[in-house]
Amino acid sequence: MIMLYDKTINAPQQRCGSAALLTNSNGGNMMENHSNNEKTVYTLNEYVSYGTSGVCKIESLEQRSFDGEHEESYYKLRPLDNSNSTFYVPIDRAAERLRPLLTKEQIYQLIDEMADGKLEETEWCSNSRERRGIFQNILHGDDYREMIQMMRSLYHQQERKRKTGHRLSSADVAAMHAAENRMYQEFGVVLNIRPEEVHNFILKRMEGSTAPAKCSSICSAIITLLMVMPDLIASSTAFLPLIISLITAPKKNPAV
Repeated sequence: MIMLYDKTINAPQQRCGSAALLTNSNGGNMMENHSNNEKTVYTLNEYVSYGTSGVCKIESLEQRSFDGEHEESYYKLRPLDNSNSTFYVPIDRAAERLRPLLTKEQIYQLIDEMADGKLEETEWCSNSRERRGIFQNILHGDDYREMIQMMRSLYHQQERKRKTGHRLSSADVAAMHAAENRMYQEFGVVLNIRPEEVHNFILKRMEGSTAPAKCSSICSAIITLLMVMPDLIASSTAFLPLIISLITAPKKNPAV
């Protein structure tokens, strides 16, 4: 199992309730453009997202009568992770049930938000039944920010339990795996890499996105020194090597 979270594990336990529902840090839905999807026409061999079934490929457009009376036009879908299954979605209801995959730009933005710490851990619901309902709502939704927040909460709870010799419930583990698989599958298709390669891609992107912040803090410190101690700096032969060493120091991998 691959973890993409920070390792802060001392967040307090919380009771269930409206405060425990997962909301993203920006106050909006990361999938806003897609959840208001107006696209109704898809093409053959196009990849789409179909709810909890994940990424599917449109194999054909077919006329079908499932009730023996009314014939409709359907998209025939084949899920990527189960070639033995097929789904039929009425074309006139495609906007409600299907959405285009994320763009590369949206994926980059999401990874950058992970690196910047904008996707905070959500409160933990101690009631297992209510928690399962919350997680199922998120998995049936279409907001990767909420899924990532859920995954972080689960991972942190897993760490807390591990320290006391306990484990997550099977339902919690299943929810974490479902969110990971769904995210990695879609990211992989859009980025044209295998799902198992998504982890390293995210780590590299996160490492790169933290570099400007590091440089900014270093430059700010240097400017402060120049203003406060100009005479000392001017006479110090070690100052220039210090600047170079700070700027060129290898970056550490982010905690995952």
